[in-house]
Amino acid sequence: MSPQRKRSRRATGWKPPRDRREVVIAVLASLAVIVVTASLVWFLRPNRDSGTSSVPSTVATSTTAPGATTTTAPATTAPATSTP
Repeated sequence: MSPQRKRSRRATGWKPPRDRREVVIAVLASLAVIVVTASLVWFLRPNRDSGTSSVPSTVATSTTAPGATTTTAPATTAPATSTP
């Protein structure tokens, strides 16, 4: 028969605590991956508005020139000249 193994450290369930610096580096690295991925998705998305539009403009245009309208002054009544 084979000899029995001694109790290994893994069998106890105890793990040495992580260094705080390792945790901070892991968190910052994961945040960097998320930011880079989100920015690439944003900038490389299809149908991005690049300043030119293939859709015709639906803004109504005016056909009258601004100075073309005329206004009339209200009619004034002149004193009637009557001859006696």
